[in-house]
Amino acid sequence: MNHEEYDRLARSDCFVCRIIAGKPLVPNPQIVYEDEQVIAFLNQFPTQAGYTIVCPKRHIERFESEMSPEEWQHLQSVVQRIAQAVSKSTGAIRMYIASLGSPERNAHLHIHVCPCPPDTPFHQQQFEAMQIKNSQFLQLSENRMQEIASQIRMALE
Repeated sequence: MNHEEYDRLARSDCFVCRIIAGKPLVPNPQIVYEDEQVIAFLNQFPTQAGYTIVCPKRHIERFESEMSPEEWQHLQSVVQRIAQAVSKSTGAIRMYIASLGSPERNAHLHIHVCPCPPDTPFHQQQFEAMQIKNSQFLQLSENRMQEIASQIRMALE
């Protein structure tokens, strides 16, 4: 599936709820963490190896009005744990965290946890490290995605 096909699907259905229901838009999502409230999985269209998405399981679109302080605190504690594990497994020089999405596409609240690899030139850091340009994302084999997910899960132990 290419980025345009995914975009069409993402506008028609909630990608997070589909993963939780076992009917993902993209086959074999690499889940790295799950508890009763939160799920984390590798970005299926990453710009960096180890780029992970962390989400509440409940369909929430706005953290400021739909989450209790306790739910938000739990989500953020998981984000920090995931960031630590991704950093450890990738050797990142910095971790970027962002809550992105929109009501038109990927409305389910999700937190991006994106590593900045060592030796990344400054002009390719920060938002540049997270952006897909010209529908170009990091092409990783399913085996490589499984390997990265396994490293992150081990770092979480």
